[in-house]
Amino acid sequence: MKRAAPARAAWLAPLCLSLACQGPPRSAPPPDGGSPVARIPPGYVVVGAAGATAFDAPPAQPIGARGIRLGGGFGFMVADERTVGGRPYVRLRDGRWLATSEVTRVNPSSFVGFHLAAGQRLDFGWVTAPAAPVYADASLDAARSVGARPRHARVVLAGPCRDGACPLASGWVRGADLAIPRPAPRPAGVGPTEPWVDVDLASQTLVAYEGDVPRFATLVSTGFAPEGSPLATPTGTFRIRSKHEVVRMDNLEHTGVEPYAYDVPLTQYFHEGKALHAAPWHDQFGHPRSHGCINLAPRDAEWLFAFTSPTLNPGTPEVFATASHPGTVVRVRGVIRAREAIRWKD
Repeated sequence: MKRAAPARAAWLAPLCLSLACQGPPRSAPPPDGGSPVARIPPGYVVVGAAGATAFDAPPAQPIGARGIRLGGGFGFMVADERTVGGRPYVRLRDGRWLATSEVTRVNPSSFVGFHLAAGQRLDFGWVTAPAAPVYADASLDAARSVGARPRHARVVLAGPCRDGACPLASGWVRGADLAIPRPAPRPAGVGPTEPWVDVDLASQTLVAYEGDVPRFATLVSTGFAPEGSPLATPTGTFRIRSKHEVVRMDNLEHTGVEPYAYDVPLTQYFHEGKALHAAPWHDQFGHPRSHGCINLAPRDAEWLFAFTSPTLNPGTPEVFATASHPGTVVRVRGVIRAREAIRWKD
């Protein structure tokens, strides 16, 4: 996913409806010394396959009214809503309007990661299958199922997994049904108390550390393509280059994939066009699905935005790292599971 070129997105430029204007945060408080966490507006809409027309003002009669035609795959944060001539409309961040009959309203994911207490270990995981059956013993005999855990439920492990079976305090679950964050060594050059972020492509998890101490862990959605594709999430050790309240991202330069152009909140670029960012348009965290970026659930993106540097001051739409104030280290490692990799060609 890349940031849209200014010429293509000129009519989408934000007014003072930015995230910093939306009130107090919904998620956990920022880390000590962190900046206030920006809030993501709750409304998000996606243009359907038939397309939609964006109007300067909501017309009482849309037939014959002049506007800009949009194709399917455009996604927008909603700033306001109004009914004119009996027809409901949503207002976009730039002040233009779309008929609600031409868009699909998306409910952002309510998933949120886990804040670790002092000394707490990464001895848990999340269910990423539609449901995870719980079995009486490590044989995982279906005849001895004793219940199930729902998707995105956090489960505490009673010990190490073995032969594809993971023990709980009571019962066993399949390791293939879980995403389990694993401890990772601190990268070279990161100080003993310095914040940094570890992303594991294999488990589709993210852990935020201070030195060697894990502070926060969650599920993510990384690039769905195998390494070497422009739609893969690159591996390596990077630093956050810039942070933005909202950017316009698209994949319109690619063929062979479904086109899109989205309002993307809480974006943190770390390598070329790849970024950590909120993804209010889906709830598939724990599985690869992006075009190379690292998708986070909205509340997780809010917390991480405050945890990392450079710091974005309230009322400022973006900030860039400098040599004297470098961004937080982001390490991406591992390989996505073969069954979830999608082959891609231009």
